[in-house]
Amino acid sequence: MRIIKTWLPALTGMCCMAFGSGVMSIYGFFVEPLSREFGVGATVLNTGPVALLLVPAFLGAFIGKMADRMPVRNIILAGASLSMCALIAIGAAPTLFSVALGFLGFSLGLSMYGPVVVNGMLVKLYPGREARALALAAIGMSVAAILLPPLIGSLLDRLDWRLSLQLLAAGLLLVLWGMIVAGTPRGVVETGSANESPVSGIFYRVRAFWLIGLCVALGLNVMIVLSVCYPPFFIGRGYSVADAGWFLAVSGVAGLTGKSLLAWWGDAVRNHVTWLAAGLLLANALGLGLLYLSVNTLQVVAALALMGAANGAFIPMHGYLNSRYFDASIISQVTGAQMPLFLPFGLTGAPLAGYVFDRTGSYDAVILALAGILVVAALMIVCTPAATVRR
Repeated sequence: MRIIKTWLPALTGMCCMAFGSGVMSIYGFFVEPLSREFGVGATVLNTGPVALLLVPAFLGAFIGKMADRMPVRNIILAGASLSMCALIAIGAAPTLFSVALGFLGFSLGLSMYGPVVVNGMLVKLYPGREARALALAAIGMSVAAILLPPLIGSLLDRLDWRLSLQLLAAGLLLVLWGMIVAGTPRGVVETGSANESPVSGIFYRVRAFWLIGLCVALGLNVMIVLSVCYPPFFIGRGYSVADAGWFLAVSGVAGLTGKSLLAWWGDAVRNHVTWLAAGLLLANALGLGLLYLSVNTLQVVAALALMGAANGAFIPMHGYLNSRYFDASIISQVTGAQMPLFLPFGLTGAPLAGYVFDRTGSYDAVILALAGILVVAALMIVCTPAATVRR
């Protein structure tokens, strides 16, 4: 029981990641129903994830400052409530414009219980054990990838998209409230560091701030684009929607393995974390190449397993890399201030992928382009100077 109590905030972070950012693992399943009902193409609908970047880009620094100075529980509860209620409202939206407004509300809520707030809280609560705590929280993304695609695929086989989305959101809201109330500290989460880092007021001038932000932005935006592309990609290769759901579940299981390995020995390589991040990005690029060349189910599964493990271990890298360069007292502010760096590729990636699909009927060229972007991100992170913060 003592172990559970010690790690309960990390488990709560896991729940927030699963039923917050992890919900994007099912976005692609709603593209076709929305396209059919509202008469728009993939280019338009693929702009949906852009809201997930715009909101944190404009509000990330503000939300990060709140998370460093206000009770985290209140912020997370408000965000979870807003996000799930927005999804329920989308299920009743009469027009595409109403859907867009609902998704904007979902994105705003998600920013309040997403990585900026949750990872900042965990870095403060677990000094010296950041990798384990962040990896445990990030396991939630794998839990979502394992559970949500088969679940939503089954619901869509039996119900229309509106009722399926509303039932899912209502259930997730109950789970989130229970975990957040049980596992989040009541007051302001104080840093365990006695002295503030000398770069606390000038982190914009630190080279690592920009390189970490850009590298993580490229790596995570590739994952967002893939979450949109996967279902149509597999359907174009002759697989069913249900098959696509199970393929994503395989990737989720592999992601769980990658995060578990990071939780097990990630803290032991803290002085070489930039090389670890680069290796994960290159492994993901290799997996994309194998997926492009795949000609049967076994090869698809092998490629997704490699990509899932690499992606899974990379997801906690944002908070972990920042924790090696910046003091815990300002960690949420630093992470929030990096969010605008997600915009250049984030604003163009998914819409351009949709444009390619509308013009060519497949995502093959997109898969190769994303692999090249990951190689660039890997080269970028190895240029980061040595860490200055030691714990």
